[in-house]
Amino acid sequence: MQGGSAGNGRARRLSGVLGLGLAAAVALAGCGASKSSTSSTSPGTSASSHATGKTKSASGAEPNVVIGYENAPDPEMVAIAQHDFAKYMHAHVTMKYYSSGPAALASLASGSLQFMTVLGNPPVVTAIAHGVPLQVVWAMEQYTTAEGLVVRKGHHFSSLKSLEGHHVALVQGSTSPFVLSAALKAAGVPANKVTFTNMTPPEMVAAWKRKSINAAYVWVPFFSTMVNSGGKALMYDKNEATSAPIFNLAVANRSFVSKHPHITEGFIKAEAAGYASYKANANAAYSAMGKLNQISASEAKSQASGLRFISLKGQLRSSGMGTSSTVGSSLVTKSLTSAAAWLKASGAIRKVPSNLSSYVNPSFAEKVAKSGFKG
Repeated sequence: MQGGSAGNGRARRLSGVLGLGLAAAVALAGCGASKSSTSSTSPGTSASSHATGKTKSASGAEPNVVIGYENAPDPEMVAIAQHDFAKYMHAHVTMKYYSSGPAALASLASGSLQFMTVLGNPPVVTAIAHGVPLQVVWAMEQYTTAEGLVVRKGHHFSSLKSLEGHHVALVQGSTSPFVLSAALKAAGVPANKVTFTNMTPPEMVAAWKRKSINAAYVWVPFFSTMVNSGGKALMYDKNEATSAPIFNLAVANRSFVSKHPHITEGFIKAEAAGYASYKANANAAYSAMGKLNQISASEAKSQASGLRFISLKGQLRSSGMGTSSTVGSSLVTKSLTSAAAWLKASGAIRKVPSNLSSYVNPSFAEKVAKSGFKG
């Protein structure tokens, strides 16, 4: 995979948010030290766009909206390529690429960034615990087989129990220890019986080829590389989809969405339009995903196969955000709750935020769905 890959971007956005770096970033944002450029940059593309619409600011000009995003092989890349955000939000929209989470969340806290997408549920909980005024407004995708535990063939790894006394390479601070810890607990494996070795994904691949590691929990394409080099998949994220679900989420500044509901509904329409285009022409969608992620269309397709993308209607199901009356029992809310418990147990946050369902707002998706919008 190339330097601007979705795999590397995922490592950055998940690991960088899970420590004191976010607290410091948010503190700086509150003092006005965080800056957000209006230019739009992403590896290989510029996604700044305009649209003429009826929504105006108090001065009569189109309002400025900055949407932060990170690399991922998903339908949002199609929406960006089609300029759907400007089309449906009726605003001067800047799509701003971020290579890590802390700066983006600090900008969201200060109000200089209105939306941020492609955030894992553990970093979202960390942001909530540090006082970032956000709401989840769209569940982008759930990880299924795009991340998992690969073990070397011939080393008698037949179950999670067989990992006792061994080392597992993973990225500390990412979703990997969150999912694996939940799986080991469910399998009755004591936490102190398996040693987690912190390594970057490229380091894992190199160590795997040297045969200095025999087990690793990581995401594609690194996961696939090791499976194809004498490994086998022992488990995937989907195996812990109920106890430790992993989502990429789109969040918004709480104050902004309360003041600009129509613009927020436009954001929902753009996300839904990207999904609709993906379903209508998958090959064209993979090409768009590949271009913005600087990977081939075939590699984008391969990575996307390990993700469960969520439609507009899917947002309102129990496997998504749920509705305004069922949000408390939705899988997205459960993903925040389970992540919060793990973050507290691991010392990443001091206490579990109360009423996490109040940070999930499906009302905008509900309204767009009721309007009959198809994308």
